[in-house]
Formats: sequence, structure tokens, C-alpha cells
Amino acid sequence: MTIGVLLLSACSLTNQVPDPVEPPPVAQDPIAVTIPEPPTDPPVETTPAPGRVLILLGSDAPSYVEIADAISQRGAHHSYLMLNLDRKVSLNAKQTDQATTFKPDRIVAIGLNAARAAKAYDDTPVVFCQVFNFEDHALLTPTTTGVKLLPPFSLQFELWKELSPELQAAGIITGAGQESLVNEIKAAAAEHDIELLARTVKTDKETLFEFKRLTPNIEGFLLLPDNRVLSPRVLRDIVSYSKKHGTQIVVFNPQLLQIGADISFTSRSVDVADTVLRVINTPAQAEAVRPSSMTALTTLRADISPAIADKLSSQTTGKLEPYLHTDEPTTP
Repeated sequence: MTIGVLLLSACSLTNQVPDPVEPPPVAQDPIAVTIPEPPTDPPVETTPAPGRVLILLGSDAPSYVEIADAISQRGAHHSYLMLNLDRKVSLNAKQTDQATTFKPDRIVAIGLNAARAAKAYDDTPVVFCQVFNFEDHALLTPTTTGVKLLPPFSLQFELWKELSPELQAAGIITGAGQESLVNEIKAAAAEHDIELLARTVKTDKETLFEFKRLTPNIEGFLLLPDNRVLSPRVLRDIVSYSKKHGTQIVVFNPQLLQIGADISFTSRSVDVADTVLRVINTPAQAEAVRPSSMTALTTLRADISPAIADKLSSQTTGKLEPYLHTDEPTTP
């Protein structure tokens, strides 16, 4: 790109000399000189402007506290005020006064109750996390965005296939209003040549009924934390039925391995914290009005039952080592 043009013009003969010694300069044609653009340097990493971040915890559940602590530690340039709603859906009078005095310019809500409470601050950017059925509560607004609860499904299916190469078809069951989630999971399964059979139900009894109907056509079943259609009793019945029919069960909490589930894929607290910080540190997120969306996590933790572990080759174990057998706390 030509940025500048240097012109050589004829010299003026305004000064008289007694005897010409040299002929006067002759005007030359203009010469175009292209000045090369300076090399592009990589973007400089800058620390985001410090802010005042109000962290609302839906309860003192260890997973919530771990995420909150990770946020404050990994985003130490911000100032924080942490308030525990103790399973309520609004701040009490004392907490409201504390928040007012603090004057937050960003809010992080951890858990459903915290996300519901944060709706009262409709003039402050909010990021919520650890919420599954966010559509039911209309949490996405012009001032509120979210971080996904579950780790990337593509990575889940990739690791599941490594653990169980015979996996060709898997099933899921959800409540109403999860069409976009189902499509996301189907696309992720297809990336790894896995057919996904999905069913939508209204009650936990329907969940068990549909699971039994799916069982002959699948090798594995992916349980989702939809408490509208999944109760502790039905969860145990599903695991028990799966053992009789050789169907693998993948769950969303490693504690469920204790009742017979085979694999658990969960998020890492540091990944949730880093994703939340990435959202609130984005300049656009500092604005009170912005497009709402759900931001994906980047990694996961995998826990497996002893029966699955016994089947793994050393090569497979080595490949999965970054995800397996970590002592790091998990979420949810």
C-alpha cells in the first residue's frame, strides 16, 4: 500500500551567477516511493481494568465456595465482596446494605438462587454459573450472561469412546425446553460417530419408562442434572436396571459412582473460575447492555468406576491421565 509519495522538483534559478560553471539542474520525473508497513507485533497482554465484583453464592456448598475462592485468587486485580444467600432467592437487609455500600460494577452469581437474586440488579452486568435449567427462570437478559454448567460434550464423547470403543449409540432424556442443548449434544456425539437417541419427558416416572425403552438400542446413557425429571429414587432404578442389561451410565457427579454409575464427567472449579473471569474481563461485558449468551467451558475431570479402570490399557490410561484421578475438587 502506498502511504507516501516523494516528489523531486526542478531547482529554481532565482540566484544569478557571473559565469556558469555547471549547467542548472534538470527537472526530474516524480519518483513514487512505497514505505513498507511496519511489522505487526503480537497483541500485548494487558491486565484488565480493576473492578468491584460482587460474588453471590446460592449456598455454602463446597463446590460454590471453591469456585468463588478460585475467582478471587485468579482475578486478584479486582476487589471482591462475597455474600452467601444461604439457599434464599434474595439478599437480606444487611446484605443489601453491604452491596449498596460496595457499589459493584460487575456481579458473579454462583448457583440458581444466586442467579435469581442477581436479577434485582438489572443495571449491573451479571455472569451466572452452576445453573442447568436457566431457561425456566429467564436468566439470560440484556444485562446477564452465563457460563455453562457441564463440560464440553465433544470432549466427553471423545473420552467416553476411548474408555469404551464399542460405544456406537447413546441415549439422553431431558425435560421440556432443552431443544438447543439436545442439538448441541447430538452434534458432539456425531463428531465421534456416535448416534444419540433423545427423549423428552415431563416426570421422573416417564424418565424411567423411556430409559427402559431406550436400553435395547444403546450401549450407554448420559444422565443430565435435570431435577425436573430425575429424582434420587429414579436415578438408583436406572443404574440398577443398566447393570442387568449391560448399559453404561455416564453421570455428572463422581459421588454417583458409589451407587453403581460407570463414568463421571464434571467441570473443574478452576476452569469455571477462569471462564467467569474471561467473561467479566472482556471490555464489552463492562457495559450494562450487551448480547446475552452461554460461554462454554474448556476442559473436564473424569472419574471412572473400578470395573472400567480394570479394563483400561496402559496406553489408554496414559492418554487420559490429564483428566483422570485428580484430587482437585469438582463441580457441581
